[in-house]
Amino acid sequence: MILSDDAIERIASSSEGSLEEVPFAVLLYALAKTGCSTTLAISRQALVKEIVVERGAPVQCRSNLAHETLSRFMQSGGLLDEATANECFAESCSRGVLFGDVLISRGLITAEDLRKVLQKNLAKKLLDGFSWLQGSYRLSDTPIQVSSALKVNLAQLIVFGVTRFSTQQQVDSSIGPLIGKFLTLNPAPIFALDDIKMSPRQRSVFDALGTGAARIDELASTTGIPFEDLTRILYAFGLIGAVTTADRPPAEKPAAREKPPARPATTPARENPEAETPPVDSRRDELMEMVLNFRRRDPFDLLSVNPDGFGHEAHDRFLAFAERFAPWTFPDELSDDASRVFLAGARAYGELVNPERRQALLDRRRSPDQKRPSGATNGFRIETDTLDPEVQFRVGRALMAEGDYRGALEQFGYASDLDPQNGDYRAELAYCRYLYNPQTGGPLAISELEKALRIDPNSGLAHFYQGEVLRELGLIDEARRAYRHAIKPMAPDRRPIDALQSLPRES
Repeated sequence: MILSDDAIERIASSSEGSLEEVPFAVLLYALAKTGCSTTLAISRQALVKEIVVERGAPVQCRSNLAHETLSRFMQSGGLLDEATANECFAESCSRGVLFGDVLISRGLITAEDLRKVLQKNLAKKLLDGFSWLQGSYRLSDTPIQVSSALKVNLAQLIVFGVTRFSTQQQVDSSIGPLIGKFLTLNPAPIFALDDIKMSPRQRSVFDALGTGAARIDELASTTGIPFEDLTRILYAFGLIGAVTTADRPPAEKPAAREKPPARPATTPARENPEAETPPVDSRRDELMEMVLNFRRRDPFDLLSVNPDGFGHEAHDRFLAFAERFAPWTFPDELSDDASRVFLAGARAYGELVNPERRQALLDRRRSPDQKRPSGATNGFRIETDTLDPEVQFRVGRALMAEGDYRGALEQFGYASDLDPQNGDYRAELAYCRYLYNPQTGGPLAISELEKALRIDPNSGLAHFYQGEVLRELGLIDEARRAYRHAIKPMAPDRRPIDALQSLPRES
């Protein structure tokens, strides 16, 4: 669990490997700690994901899973209805532009909100990797153009993914060597731990370690957390470098990261002292739109310079660009985004004023063999056919309704494998397995439904099927609690209400 610096370097510099030997969480941590820029491709049977990592942070992910497309992701979140999504998708294909660009042009979403949706979608795509217990990975330095400058809270992602998806076998094998050793908080973690939103249990472990080194059994006594849950939390903290053994020498404190320019106390002098900086609210969308698009624009487009009449125009356009996106003119929560755009403009200006680089850009624009960057593909090409778990899920439900439990199990298993974050898929699989073998399958079904709820606490179907199995096992009080938990998330489906009313009255 606690990797040496040499082991981390070996992982980050490897070209390929097995996810059984190097779990996805360890891969992400190694790339983050070494600050690598690479393309990480992970594959498992027919599933493929390609992740662009810049300076240790994942910024883009594409896969061959239909439910991970922006269109389907927004539909599942209630942000778009199916008809509107299909119209926008058709326009996106016919015009050769990104789906998100169509949404903005139609006024269906703002640039700022689109970026938030894209970042949530990126996090969801990455979370699947934590459930991949088998498969392979490949690291490549081949540059891949990405369409938008996205970012995720990597430490939060690892903690969330590990606590929800790691098997108990993974946890036990990693924690086992630490039994009897004193654990403490790492004095120099690579992640800002204050940025992690911890659950009450995670916070209690973190606080307990903050008071001094302790063994795992002492932490269990202090926090009152069940041993399996405690070791899962420690496994997650260990994988992000937040926890270390007390007998290990503290790691050297990493060099301070370069901070964006501090906002000056007074506004810099302007050529026109009467010109005021526009209000931030009116510039926020402009900044967000630029954050989403600057990677897809070549230097001429980015600075709005006419390639056929190049002269002093580039200098003037860059000054105007720099003034619009100067980081110190934005509030702190936007300064990082403004810094990235500001630096992109500076790099673009540097290319334009260099005669050789400018000529190369012109040749590229004029060459019929060189296509301009296309936002429709984001620079990725996933050759494998798109896989859609919703299709298998619907087929499974139809087979289960006909009493073909064996056939339904195969379809539900495939759907759960393609979308491991979907609690309803897992719940349907667990209940179908119980119906296939009700004499001995009750305890196993309860265990599988509990796993479904750990991964997706909002799955009303998992609560409902828990109630069904518990009632068959004669555990009426437990069944009653499960049905009650199912009512709200399953509304307007009345099955949990009807099942609750059919139970004997409480004494």
